Amino acid sequence: MNEEGIDRLRQAGHIASRALREAASRTRPGINCLEVCVLAEDLVRGMGANPAFPCNIGIDSVAAHFTPVPDDNPIIPPGCLVKIDLGVELDGYIVDTAVTVDLRSPHGILAAAANEALKSALRIARAGLRVSEIGRVVYESATRLGCRPISNLTGHEIGKYRLHAGVSIPNVPTGGGAKLEAGKVYALEPFTTRSDASGVVVNTKTIHIFALRMDLLKSKEKSLSDAAPLKEIVQVSRGLPYTPRWLGPDAASFSLQLYRRGLAIGYPVLVEKSGAPVAQAEHTIIVYEGGCEVLT
Repeated sequence: MNEEGIDRLRQAGHIASRALREAASRTRPGINCLEVCVLAEDLVRGMGANPAFPCNIGIDSVAAHFTPVPDDNPIIPPGCLVKIDLGVELDGYIVDTAVTVDLRSPHGILAAAANEALKSALRIARAGLRVSEIGRVVYESATRLGCRPISNLTGHEIGKYRLHAGVSIPNVPTGGGAKLEAGKVYALEPFTTRSDASGVVVNTKTIHIFALRMDLLKSKEKSLSDAAPLKEIVQVSRGLPYTPRWLGPDAASFSLQLYRRGLAIGYPVLVEKSGAPVAQAEHTIIVYEGGCEVLT
């Protein structure tokens, strides 16, 4: 990672932090989810960057991959946990960050456990550290507070224009021999749930986030290159995840056709299998020999 890249990452991290704080401060009972997500995304664009993916918002057992659309736009209820997950892309450099807003939930300890687990992971992150060690400290931090981590949700390495690039960062003591490398960027993101919950997430049938399969689209270039809707999707997404609410009607309809033809990936909404509430905390870091720098 050169100095220019680090500078872009720091700028992206600053933008992400500001947008996430503002979105979290506006999150309260009676507000609809779309209002929160559009606010966050507009703030990112207003500061000269782009969303790296549609802003995610998850209420209670909804753990990941939900972004609202006009016909699926829940109202935030009182007494819940609300997860806001935001990514920022600046000249291809990406950061990813998340927070849980506790609206006087009876399960507020889950948010505290996710935050403490993240802090524990950040304290040990350095070049050469096995990712399983991060999983171990996340697991131990969560269980000390009477919670458990979600075993099949992980952090991830981040590359230029690549939100998920190679190494996964577990939240339980698994991961084999993979190690953090100096100069690389990673998102650490513990998810916590109740100790009596299943501790895993499962797919639902709801999909509001997609990504083009650029490798397959190239092979269809002659038949698709002149399609104005495809050009719009490419321009809006920049090869990263997108949502149909960012598109005009024709491009949104065309996006669904691409998904049905296997030319786009869909990201199903993930929920905790037993219906238990979930909390999340996340920062993006760059790793050095003696530690790490928190970018978000």
